[in-house]
Amino acid sequence: MLHKKLQIAFFFLVLGSKGIAQSKINLFSEINYNSIPAVTLNEYKSVQDRDSRFQNPNIALGIGISGGGSRAQFFSMGVLLGLEEIQESNSQRNFLNEIDYYSTVSGGCYSAGYYLTMLKNKLYEENQSFNNFYFSKADTYKSEVNKSASLFSLLNNNRNEKGEKISMTQRLDLEILQYDALNPENPDKFKTQMLLSDFFIPKESKKTPELPMLVANGTAYNNGERIPFMPHIIRALKINSSLAPNKAPIPLDENMISNGYDFPLTYAITASSAFPGVLPKTKFGIKNQNKILCVIDGGASDNTGYQTLIELLHDDTKVDNKNKKALFIDCLGPGKKEPFINDEKIRLISLLETASLYTVQTRYITFEKDVENVLEKYKIPTSNYQVIGFTTLRDYLLKLKKDQAYEDLVAQLKNTDDDESSWLKLHNDFKANLIEKFGAESFKKDKNGEVILSSLNKEKFKDFGASELLMLYEYSSHVETKLKTTPEEKEMLLLSGRFAVYVKTNELKELLVEHKGF
Repeated sequence: MLHKKLQIAFFFLVLGSKGIAQSKINLFSEINYNSIPAVTLNEYKSVQDRDSRFQNPNIALGIGISGGGSRAQFFSMGVLLGLEEIQESNSQRNFLNEIDYYSTVSGGCYSAGYYLTMLKNKLYEENQSFNNFYFSKADTYKSEVNKSASLFSLLNNNRNEKGEKISMTQRLDLEILQYDALNPENPDKFKTQMLLSDFFIPKESKKTPELPMLVANGTAYNNGERIPFMPHIIRALKINSSLAPNKAPIPLDENMISNGYDFPLTYAITASSAFPGVLPKTKFGIKNQNKILCVIDGGASDNTGYQTLIELLHDDTKVDNKNKKALFIDCLGPGKKEPFINDEKIRLISLLETASLYTVQTRYITFEKDVENVLEKYKIPTSNYQVIGFTTLRDYLLKLKKDQAYEDLVAQLKNTDDDESSWLKLHNDFKANLIEKFGAESFKKDKNGEVILSSLNKEKFKDFGASELLMLYEYSSHVETKLKTTPEEKEMLLLSGRFAVYVKTNELKELLVEHKGF
């Protein structure tokens, strides 16, 4: 009850501090408000109809990815890369391409959106693995919000690039989903924009589903109700235009949404990322009404996307309940609040640390019980889910033998000042030590011939000692929940995500086991 009361108190606080006036336009849901429709798969073709060479149609596997800014983006990206490395024996299937449903929040939308964009436009086309693509060509397809984007420019929701104002929605399209709205013929980007129709295929369509379903989750600004962005929900809410770019570069009547299927994915991600006090709330126009729907960060209603994910699994009528499985990637968990070294001198004050506590941290107290309650409600076995997060590294570290190298690193960390140069030195020393220990041939190289730290051969993970894992954990778990990361933070987060999957490999393989009979 405590986290529910805090959630309610937060929304009263938001309303009191922000107000609800919208330049004489009434907020939708204050007048003739109808509840947001339930998650359902009734009007869509089943994702189990995808190519059975790559996924088992008798297992419904879903993944929930939490919010947490670019920290969530790159830790979860590392997890996705690691999941591809869990290969089924004598099969082309692996854990990553087995996934049927993605339920994402805020920064977690970025990694899922990027991967599925690549899957549609490149990986199928070139028949290659995500790992090989990511570590060989990802510099061609940037997978992060542009480093030149400052906090100030994001707060103002536009920036100047080549004389054009670029909204947050257009920037996410450009830099995450690889579509240039201002120049669709840009040879360095894909020709088509990612729409919800890429993930949701109407039953009457002649198309066969190729991609998993991706649902980005937002929160209704005025009452905190969860909004999963699915075509039938968008249609029921009568959303027909996006006001997300407050200064739209094209006339609004050319930006109309005729049905939920033609809803651009970037609008859903922008809405899910609208963290109160940092990014502006996203606004959507309502058909034939002088109202708008305001949406904020999905983390305000459910920061791990578990409610939507379990509802998707429940509504998958082609799969028996005993074969409905879930994995939750916790990118904002208690690792930062409970560092392994409790009295260390290093102490990073997060840009959003205080704000992020509004409901998120209280939910972690009861998260697993909440998940199990919803699973029981839908008669899905409570043993059918796993959680991966920074605490996965922490728990593994507790089991390792602590040697002198570990004790020396503890002493070094306790006496290190919390400034950028200190963190850079820690990263560079860590990278040099790994190259010396495992050899440069254990890593992939970038186009300049430099070792890519996060590409370390997974076979070497078993040789990590307590000191290596302590550095990986401390560095990645201290990364700020912010809008962009440094290259060093990105590499450590990617490596942490891959390593966390390695630690959980046996449990994750169990999720791929099909249970037959009663």
